[in-house]
Amino acid sequence: MINVEEGTVERVIWSNNKLQYLEVKIGEKKEKAINYLDLSGAASPGNKVYLNTTAVRLNLGSGGYHFVIVNTESIPYTNHAGHIIKLRYTPLQHKVMTWEERCGIAVNNFYPKDNGLNFPVVIGELHSMLAPFAQTLKKINSTCRIVYIMSDSASLPLSFSRTVRSLKENGVLAGSITTGHAFGGDVECVNMYTALLAARDELKADVAVIAPGPGVVGTGTRYGYSGVEQGEHVERVHKMQGIPLVIPRISFADPRPRHRGISHHTLTALGELTTKSCYFPLPACSKGKMRYLFKQLSVSGLIKKHSIVLISSKRFHKYLEDCCSNCSTMGRNLQADPFFFATTCACAFFTEELINKQIKHIPAQSGIKYL
Repeated sequence: MINVEEGTVERVIWSNNKLQYLEVKIGEKKEKAINYLDLSGAASPGNKVYLNTTAVRLNLGSGGYHFVIVNTESIPYTNHAGHIIKLRYTPLQHKVMTWEERCGIAVNNFYPKDNGLNFPVVIGELHSMLAPFAQTLKKINSTCRIVYIMSDSASLPLSFSRTVRSLKENGVLAGSITTGHAFGGDVECVNMYTALLAARDELKADVAVIAPGPGVVGTGTRYGYSGVEQGEHVERVHKMQGIPLVIPRISFADPRPRHRGISHHTLTALGELTTKSCYFPLPACSKGKMRYLFKQLSVSGLIKKHSIVLISSKRFHKYLEDCCSNCSTMGRNLQADPFFFATTCACAFFTEELINKQIKHIPAQSGIKYL
């Protein structure tokens, strides 16, 4: 069940061509709301709107915003081309023009067997991994074309992400792709396989980053979390002859035991839910922390399955402050959770090594390598 409340728009706090941040009066109280223009049209002060207030009333992490369902003063109508429906069979289903449709009958020639992706595909579990990784890689290699592929395991409208908006405005991202029921990217795709091909052929990526939007799901159970898709993505990248590299979720600041060191999310997804190997960069650290991490890797079987790359902090330390000081994860910044950001920087550094050396193969051997 959803919680629906009626409100009146007091003012438009901020807007762009995709969404509006509104101040809405509900009863006697002024509250915040997000209005997606493609779904409910532009709102003006005085307009009556119906809001989905479910997440805020449950104190969930939607950023403290309600969402406009209907703006009674502006019913949008689009005559855009395309016939693929996203948010299918819901009141907010809408059509988009997908890359697959634009390619027409050439779809049969999408994937010549002798011409795979042949570029690194970086797989992250959290949206908060995108900015520190992309900013570091762009700092190291200013000409690198980084393409973000947003899966549909978390936030569905890409325009909800302030991170993506900032990265594009600052020239860090060359473009974005939304897959499945996620929508609003520069390119729309039906699934992850065609998204990877669109990154190669449409956006000319040097590297693609697969990660969900904001707001992942976790239940505290072994398999009940949205990050299980990391293991599935490793399989997909292998099938498309890309070079899979996973950003491990690592923290020594998270108070929850299951996320201490290498999160059980990473250990489960890569230990149990994929049969394929990937590159698994780790930042070098103190002996005590390294013993803790390698015990986790050993017990979970990741050492035998994946290519663990241990990277000296001297290689990437100078980028930490420049590239991560404006970032946060789970409400923690660089000072509060340095290992999380050191890991993303290490992954960016190793990605540049893959690009520079023009490595055109997936990891062939498991075990530990030093860089």
